[in-house]
Amino acid sequence: MNVEAVFDRLGGIYAFHGEGFKPLSETEIESLETSLDCRFPDAYRQFLLKYGASSFHGTSDDDPFVYFRSITPLPDYIADGGLAIFDAFFGTNNDPKQAYSLLTRIEFYKERMPLTLIPIGDDGGAGLICLGIAGNDYGQIFYWDQADEALSEEEYLEDYDEPRPPEALYQNLYLVASSFTNFLKQLQLSEKN
Repeated sequence: MNVEAVFDRLGGIYAFHGEGFKPLSETEIESLETSLDCRFPDAYRQFLLKYGASSFHGTSDDDPFVYFRSITPLPDYIADGGLAIFDAFFGTNNDPKQAYSLLTRIEFYKERMPLTLIPIGDDGGAGLICLGIAGNDYGQIFYWDQADEALSEEEYLEDYDEPRPPEALYQNLYLVASSFTNFLKQLQLSEKN
C-alpha cells in the first residue's frame, strides 16, 4: 500500500509537535513491545518509525478533519451519518508528559480497556482508536467509547459484590477495521466535499 498517496488524499500528514516528525526509534518500539509482551503489526511499526505523533490537514482550515466508517456501527452521538472523526495518532515517548505520547496513553488506559488492546490515536474528544496486540484482537482496529466505559474493578465490586468480569471491558468497543492498513484506507475527507 502506498501510504503517501493515502495521506495526500487526506490533505497531507503533519507532525503534531510542529517541529517536524519525531518518529519512535526501533529501540523505543522494541521496549514497548517487550513491556507489552507483543510485536506490533508490521504496517503499524513502519508508521511509528516514519511519522510518530501526527494528524492530517483535511480539506481546509475550516474542515481539518478526516473521517472513518466503522465495521461495527457506532452510536449516533459518535458518528454523524455513519462517519466518525479521526483526529491524531500518538507517537514519541521522548517526553512522557506530552499528551500525544504513545507510552503515556498506554499507561493511562491500561486498566480501563482489555489487555489485548492499546490506544494508538483519538477522535479529538473522549474516544480512542485502539490496536489489537494479542489474542483474537491482534492486528484489528477498534473504537473505544469513554462515554460507555466499564466500571473500575473497585466500583464493580462495590456495586455488584463480585469481581468485574473480563467481558465488561468490551462493552464500549466497536470493530473499526480488520487491520491498521485497512484503517488508513478507510480514512476519508468529509462527504460534503
